[in-house]
Amino acid sequence: MITPDPWEQHISLATVFSLYREGIRRYGGDPSDPKPGCVERSLAAAWNAESYTVADHGHLPGLVLAGYLLVYLAMNHCFTDGNKRVAWSTALHILRRHGLTIEATDDESEQLVNDIITGTIPGGGHGVAMWLAERLIAIEYMADR
Repeated sequence: MITPDPWEQHISLATVFSLYREGIRRYGGDPSDPKPGCVERSLAAAWNAESYTVADHGHLPGLVLAGYLLVYLAMNHCFTDGNKRVAWSTALHILRRHGLTIEATDDESEQLVNDIITGTIPGGGHGVAMWLAERLIAIEYMADR
């Protein structure tokens, strides 16, 4: 019997690939297969950060996973094009699974991802998770506005 990967309660490998294809379809770019094992390693590393944070500090499930996965997918360049888009999309997907989204302008979101790429956001994946946490809103709240 094959045991599912532990992060699949938040996001599956198939979902990451689907989000990647959708980003390329919507916004253009050179579609590609990922580097072998790159997305899987990114997911596993982000899950590791999530697991240790839960054990040590307790936090909102999925938040650290979303922050670290955003960093790893943006930085690891698993695909030819669309790495920043798939990184952002996967982070939002994980948060939506928990009834949350981010209240940020497109410019703020783009700046965050560019800061990740240039290494100017302090704290790496944890810093990204904190950036996300400061902007979290419940989807139900957003729908009421």
